[in-house]
Amino acid sequence: MTASACHASRLGVLALAAALTCAACANDNWQSTPHLVSFASPIGATLPVTLSVVPQTLGITPLVGIRCATFPSVTSQFGLVVNVVGGRDLFMQQVTMRLLDGSHVGGSPLLVSAGDLSARFGSTIIPAGTRRTFTFDPQFGCGTFVPVSLFIDIILVDNVGSQHAMTVTAPIG
Repeated sequence: MTASACHASRLGVLALAAALTCAACANDNWQSTPHLVSFASPIGATLPVTLSVVPQTLGITPLVGIRCATFPSVTSQFGLVVNVVGGRDLFMQQVTMRLLDGSHVGGSPLLVSAGDLSARFGSTIIPAGTRRTFTFDPQFGCGTFVPVSLFIDIILVDNVGSQHAMTVTAPIG
């Protein structure tokens, strides 16, 4: 291909891009007409992952020896099941747990950092197309209310560094 043919091809592409841009701007009624092209942000993309808590209804146990003026310190044990349906490996980076009373966020959140997760589980990878259960036994301090559910917020990271926040709530029976 000669230099002038290459230059002509570039001009043609630029002219096509300019024509499409002008055509898009010329429509004054753009909200009521269908869009031919749309772009999805990677942040808005749906992550093919499901979360669940086992057992489905949690029990709580008062901690012996710790005196509280209102509701006692409690502990629970459960498995957080992460099921990666898609084709990417994911890593659990952070878990935040909060007891709720049914009307608002209750006590202080309990944060489990990436370092804490690695110390507890070794690798935090959930390979693509697999399911992994992470067993937790959190201890919550004295409360001012009777908890009715546990709210769990997790952050997963894929192998390119994109973070994905997800939540799951489990009732306390």
